[in-house]
Amino acid sequence: MSYTGQVNSFLPQTMIPVVAVTSTILETTLGIMLLTGYKTSNAAIATALLTLLFSAAMAYSSGIKEPLDYSVFAFSAGAFLLSTMSYYKWSIDQLLTK
Repeated sequence: MSYTGQVNSFLPQTMIPVVAVTSTILETTLGIMLLTGYKTSNAAIATALLTLLFSAAMAYSSGIKEPLDYSVFAFSAGAFLLSTMSYYKWSIDQLLTK
């Protein structure tokens, strides 16, 4: 929660626990969805948006160098790229379409 407070320094202190818990749940859920290949395109778009918001918060709170050091923008772009693919070879999505 302390790191969430550092990254989201613009938020009131009362919002930090909500943001920390919500982001952790989203990160875990989206990670599992991407690893298993379930609703891959939707999960990739949500992941890209979540990491883009995270990078914007990092840039606002710590300066632009922080998200660049951790390659958060590259990760977000990679997730957007993944969402544009029309075929996911080894995924639950592929098994469901057969």
